[in-house]
Amino acid sequence: MDQVLPWLTYLGSHFAVIFFILLAWILTKQRKLLRHLILLYGIQSVVIYGLKFLVKRERPLFFLEMASKLSKGPGEILDPSFPSAHTVFAFMMATLLSFWFPRYRIIFYISAGFIGWTRIYLALHYPTDIVAGALLGYGMTKLFLKYFPLLVDPVCNSSVFFF
Repeated sequence: MDQVLPWLTYLGSHFAVIFFILLAWILTKQRKLLRHLILLYGIQSVVIYGLKFLVKRERPLFFLEMASKLSKGPGEILDPSFPSAHTVFAFMMATLLSFWFPRYRIIFYISAGFIGWTRIYLALHYPTDIVAGALLGYGMTKLFLKYFPLLVDPVCNSSVFFF
């Protein structure tokens, strides 16, 4: 697991969210969707990093003196721990996918929870960072969906996606 989880944890990274947004836009070809997803991503990023630098909680791996095990490459962890941005973004994507494909919502939320768990396993976050990230990702996305409908089919006036 020590070899696989460092790769799986990136399913909640900024790169994964940008890929998700671009893929949704490519598949739908709707600029409104692209604008709304970028807006949601931006709002969540501002909230996450505002909280991170307000709380300034040290990551567990620094507390446990495990930081020397990290690679010194690009993407080195420099920001505080609380809340987990990976978990926020994983739950954002899970909530959006659950909105578009409600039949598979259990799979989406279990996957998002798994991404959060990988952050604890890798000593990058405390459990409360993950819980806060999950609540923020889910809650902010639900509020966003309420006030900014992502897609409305003009023919039947119902929410749709690309399937």
